[in-house]
Amino acid sequence: MPTTEMKNLLYRAALPLLSPSPRGQMTHVSAGQPLTQLHDYEKLLCRHHVLGATLLLEDGDRRASLHTSVSRPAHHAAENTIYRVASITKMATALVTLSCIADGLFTLDTPVRPLLPDTAHASVLDGVTVRHLLSHTSGLTDTAAMDAALREGRSYDDVLADPDIRACKPGEQLIYTNFGFGLLGCLLENATGMCLPELFRARLFAPLGMRATLDASSLDEGKIMPISRVLPYKRGHDVTITRLARKPLIEADPLRHFGHTAGAMYTDAPSLTKLLKLIHSRGLHDGRPLIPAALMDEMTRQQSATPTRRYGLGLVLLERPKLWPRRLLGHQGFAYGCVDGAFIEEETGRLVVFLNGGASEAREGRLGLVNRDVLHWALAKEMPSWT
Repeated sequence: MPTTEMKNLLYRAALPLLSPSPRGQMTHVSAGQPLTQLHDYEKLLCRHHVLGATLLLEDGDRRASLHTSVSRPAHHAAENTIYRVASITKMATALVTLSCIADGLFTLDTPVRPLLPDTAHASVLDGVTVRHLLSHTSGLTDTAAMDAALREGRSYDDVLADPDIRACKPGEQLIYTNFGFGLLGCLLENATGMCLPELFRARLFAPLGMRATLDASSLDEGKIMPISRVLPYKRGHDVTITRLARKPLIEADPLRHFGHTAGAMYTDAPSLTKLLKLIHSRGLHDGRPLIPAALMDEMTRQQSATPTRRYGLGLVLLERPKLWPRRLLGHQGFAYGCVDGAFIEEETGRLVVFLNGGASEAREGRLGLVNRDVLHWALAKEMPSWT
């Protein structure tokens, strides 16, 4: 992923020359409201080298879905296609955490150290609260030790032992960290005694009627969209289920289950609309409160920020007047080459879900260019044409 301005420029220069393109090989299956700006959307997919995608748009009672497949490399999208949605998982993790808070298991400002198994290097977590983990202000940072520990099945204490794990004091700044959100999974298992897939199913997926899981080993792999990194592109290196995700999650293991709650959710586009609507309604589902409004207000309130990012609790607060004048709530998902996006307009409830099997990872600040362009096309061109 191009992580600096210079790398981003070089990446964008190389993209047209070295990446596979969907041009001339896209097929679509649509449902609901017919798209009037399909040609512009196809140009957008070509510009960003999108390898198969599902798009879902909703504006009031109007809803459109479009499943786009490509043949080289083969990425087939259909109504029942499941996607690994990467960091969009963080919205679900935040909602499950708030559900546990509502039941009195802990509070947003409870220190996390007593909520986790005691370990040799637990003192690294002194001063870190649940709110810090949810808002990326724990001061922790991602290091290679996390990937190594997950790969070798070791405890998160081995990650805490890394001398580079702490970048600053808790609460000082927003440092986006997958490890911090992974620790939330350990905390949730330790507090409830439940394994993550069953916990998420009971508190979120089943009540909302979502087709979603954190345990990919339970899925039909043939229904999962493969993900390809378009640059550098390597034929035959598609990812459907990672090695870690192939191991069934059957029993709680709060020392080792830190690799799932940051980005391992598998779901479909209609399910993500239910997640977004729960956030937009401030915790109401079918007219009844699933999560208290006061906690949802905390989720949607700015908790941390950088010059290019505003963050609530497991939630990106997208405020970019050049992109769109109204605030959008949601999250992106970058992993193995996909650049997913799920956002809802706070004022109107219009929503955009865009999932794919690989796309350009070029960014503007922290926002993927493909998500930027899909959002602008959908909100400024496509959905206004429906009226």
